[in-house]
Amino acid sequence: MRHVVFLILANITFLFSQVLNVTVTMEYEHLSDDEQAELDGFGEKIEQYFNNYEWVEDEFEVDIPCNARIIIETVQKKTFEKMYKAQFFISSASGETFYDKMWEFPYESSNSFVHSPGGLFNPVTNFLDYYAYMVLAGELDTYGLLLGNPLYDKALEITNQAAVSEYARGWSGRYDQLLKITHVRTKPLREVKPDFFEALYLYNEGQYVKAYEYSQKVFDGIQKVYQKEPNNKYLSLFFDAHHKEIAMLFENKQEQLKQLVDMDSKHRETYRAYIPGE
Repeated sequence: MRHVVFLILANITFLFSQVLNVTVTMEYEHLSDDEQAELDGFGEKIEQYFNNYEWVEDEFEVDIPCNARIIIETVQKKTFEKMYKAQFFISSASGETFYDKMWEFPYESSNSFVHSPGGLFNPVTNFLDYYAYMVLAGELDTYGLLLGNPLYDKALEITNQAAVSEYARGWSGRYDQLLKITHVRTKPLREVKPDFFEALYLYNEGQYVKAYEYSQKVFDGIQKVYQKEPNNKYLSLFFDAHHKEIAMLFENKQEQLKQLVDMDSKHRETYRAYIPGE
């Protein structure tokens, strides 16, 4: 049960085993037959890289299902390597979602992907490492107060290494993305993520009064972020992933729902559906 896991984690230091379960979809039908043949098995290699690795070591194992989509846009031959330009999308079941349209990397079908922490920068594996840590950091934040910090730090180390590599293109944007999530203006929302998932658990268990108490904490965190930065990207992603659940938690709570309509006008109709008399 989720609240039991949460209580355990609240009383230990950062000890947590995270195992990714990523399903990869490849899109490259517009490439030539030879170029497509070169990419045979690429998606499977990435799945194995993500899934056959213990990203955080400990006895408490949590399986994180994710979907990833890779769209290969172009292939260019250079003197010593073949360069690929791709879009990358990854999302977890709990709503950690990232879209990257500037992934550039060299690849040959004979290449294998190996985990080598602290080694030379690799534009494929370190890119995958970065997004693994970003997803898992967000997941850890749902279990306890800012538990994702150590993994956000690992992602930051990768961006710093990438910035001085010969494959630096696109990494300034990833650095900015990371800073927006970990910025002090976003912190109030990150702090209430455990409360949000506890509220959902209690609601599903029929404990509506307790669920509302946790939901109000979440609402306060959302307000704090919105008041300082109405266009906060992380808040927008949170609304995109969870607006239906948020509206459900505040069913018939007219004051909060009307404020949510103002704060998240993109999903106004979802909130209005839960306002009495609307």
